[in-house]
This record gives sequence, C-alpha cells and structure tokens, in this order.
Amino acid sequence: MKSERLKGDVAVVTGAASGIDRAVALELARHGAVVACADLNAEGNALTVKEIVEAGGEAFPVHIDISDSASVKQAFADVYEKTGKISILINGAAIARFTQLPECTDEEWDLVMNINLTGAFRCLREAYPYMKESGGRVVQISSTSGKSGGSWAGAHYVASKAGLIGLTKYAAGYFAKDGIRVNAICPGATETPLTDQGESTEATIAAMVSNVPLGRIAQPEDVAGAVMYLVSEESSYVTGITVDVAGGRYMYNN
Repeated sequence: MKSERLKGDVAVVTGAASGIDRAVALELARHGAVVACADLNAEGNALTVKEIVEAGGEAFPVHIDISDSASVKQAFADVYEKTGKISILINGAAIARFTQLPECTDEEWDLVMNINLTGAFRCLREAYPYMKESGGRVVQISSTSGKSGGSWAGAHYVASKAGLIGLTKYAAGYFAKDGIRVNAICPGATETPLTDQGESTEATIAAMVSNVPLGRIAQPEDVAGAVMYLVSEESSYVTGITVDVAGGRYMYNN
C-alpha cells in the first residue's frame, strides 16, 4: 500500500538500475516521493522506472555517469528543470573490484576511487545548490568493509567506502546550516549483482553467514528500510552518523 510520508519530495537515486539502489528507489516511490532514477545502465534503469510507475508511483530515468563531472552536472540540472526541486539524494552508484593490493594497478585503483568516492563527491557538489532552497536529506551507501578493512574486496574498494564515511561526516557538518541532513548506511554482505561479481560460491556465502547472528545475508530491501528512516521525519534530529545494516555483526573482523 502506498503511503504519503514523502509526498512533495523529489529524490535522486544513483545506481537505481539494480541492487540496493533499485530497492531504495522503489521504497521511496512507495512512500510518495517522485524518484529520479539515475544510472548509466539505461535498460536496467528503464525497468526500475517501469516497476515504480506500474505500482502507482512517480519516477523518470536520468542518464548519469558519476565518473564524469559534466555528466553529473547535467543530470542534476535536468532533474531540477523537470521537477523544480531536489530534496533527497541517495549516493549509491558504485563498483566492486576484487584485485588484492599486490596486483592492483594504478589504473584500477583510480577507477574504483573515481566512481565510489569521487563520484559521490560530485553528486554532493551538484545537488547542494538545489537542496539549499528547501533543505534536504542525503544518504550515502558505504559498506561495513569501510570500517573493518574486510578482505572480501580489494584495497581500493575498502578505501573508497571508508572515505565515503569521512565525506558523510564532513558534509553533515557543512550542510547543517542549510537544513540538509547527511548520513551513511553501511550494509554487510547483501545479495546484489555487485557482490555476485566475486566468487559467490555456496561455501563463500556460508562463510559470510557464519559471522552474522541473524543467520542470513541481507536483501536489498533490508537496506532500503534503513534508508527510508534516514530520509523521513522520524530522523529529523539525526545527521552525521553511519547505520550498520549487517544482521548484528558488530565485531568487524574480516
């Protein structure tokens, strides 16, 4: 059943074509937000928009390449021109690479950092002038590996996600005067196409689950629920924090 908790909001969700960010786009639309689904994957993005519209929500696709400053600038200008407002930003678009440090090239390091961390910075920078007009909420999708140094992904992925936590704290402090709240989500192992790029064998998944008190890996919808809290009025006095969505896995040891 659709609610109106976010009625009047316009949300930009990067990475909306798949995974966690797709689930977030669906959740925000279900609660009444107009969702700008921003992604480089036009086909997947169109499917997300289609599902939202068929469920009675409002959404439209936006082409964005967060590795390119001009593309990011144009995407946010397009959203504002179409809607006259941007009040929610979900910085979710990311890539994962599994090359370990000794084999990681400069080029691969730069690629991951440019998308996962610098891409989020670009979106914050371009959204800020629009969000200043009415206040807003930003949620950045980091990772528990940014806290743990987890070895399941490469050093570049871990560093980018740790940097995203720091960027969240900076932006929360700087944007507070403009009525903009900024928080981060740190998902644990989540069943998405991103993690499926690795060696997602049954044994690997079983090893992940063995460290999770709740006994399962997360679904994208688990993360979307936490995001919904952080963009709702229920969290109006919450900014600059990270919320772990990790099934009770509080001891970061791998």
